[in-house]
Amino acid sequence: MTPNPPDQYVDDRNLRARQRFWQYQRPPFDTVAWVLNLVHMPTGLRVLDAGCGNGEYLRGLRDRQVRAVGCDLSAGMLRAASHPALLNADIAALPVRDGAVDVVLAIHMLYHVPNRETALRELRRVLAAGGTCIAVTNGSQHTRSLRALVERAVREETPGWQMRPATHAFTAENAAAQLAAAFESVTCVRPASHSPVIFRNATVAADYIASLA
Repeated sequence: MTPNPPDQYVDDRNLRARQRFWQYQRPPFDTVAWVLNLVHMPTGLRVLDAGCGNGEYLRGLRDRQVRAVGCDLSAGMLRAASHPALLNADIAALPVRDGAVDVVLAIHMLYHVPNRETALRELRRVLAAGGTCIAVTNGSQHTRSLRALVERAVREETPGWQMRPATHAFTAENAAAQLAAAFESVTCVRPASHSPVIFRNATVAADYIASLA
């Protein structure tokens, strides 16, 4: 399986399938609120959501009365984002002036970027002095139980086949070292607790797996 092929994000259908999967966490865990609460956001704060996808975090920012701009390489994603300030651009070449924003969000997207070093320098460039970049990714054991089920099924025809996480290039285990190349101070924060995903409809899991490849 080749996770995240080039046509993965022509629109937001695959992303919606993955977002739907996490709605089955029990007890529910509001990832958007947890991430946005990591930094104080007073009224009028300037925020860039780099790799904003279909606008899940932009909707969370809307209630905080900040000045948020979304940016994504996929025009199809931006059509689904439904936000008044959007940029169709590559994170490695942001059309944003130096020091223009107070907070940059890079949520579950840096593992997709071919040249992360350049992208991280761009995120640092657009941050004002004293600004904060919030980069979110998964750990290496992400969805390990589900991947084990898929591997067991596929290995009946293809012995030794592995389903490697799409995030392997930028995980909770190796992200700090990469971020440190662009940022003077890097702090790793993990949720205090973990909510398992519990579903009774196999279609939810099947749609999640199908969305990856």
